[in-house]
Amino acid sequence: MRVTLIRHAEAGDDAPRDESRALTVRGRTDARRLGRALARRGVRFTLMITSPLVRAVQTAEIVAAEVGYRGRMSADDALEPEAAASEVVALLARLPDEKSVALVAHEPILSAVAAALLHKPRYPSLRKAEALRIRLADGPTKEGSLRWRVDGGTGKRERLTR
Repeated sequence: MRVTLIRHAEAGDDAPRDESRALTVRGRTDARRLGRALARRGVRFTLMITSPLVRAVQTAEIVAAEVGYRGRMSADDALEPEAAASEVVALLARLPDEKSVALVAHEPILSAVAAALLHKPRYPSLRKAEALRIRLADGPTKEGSLRWRVDGGTGKRERLTR
């Protein structure tokens, strides 16, 4: 399984509640740039799951449109910012037939999930509109390997090694 962790793009601070914060104009631009960069590299998803927070849903919708994703998109509370990484690992374990899963969420959950999938004590925070690809050869409970990251601000891809 290939897991692509995507951090939401820049959101405004003008909403009455954190859950309602929407993407800024820059955030929408960066999300589009990220989606286009992924599409240029032939990235496809068999499933996209997003945090239920507005900024993550908006980022997921923009990226999905750019990569041509036409499948269902679900929201899961396991991807909220302060959720436990173990919940996300359990979520992935329930998806053994999926080939390429995109998880669109926040910090600190994404770096915690990256650390859990890589069997590391910690992983650096993902930047806004950044995508990180991890390959899980034997499922989410076995050690994964880093493949690449894409910066939505620049659209550049960087190959990573473990």
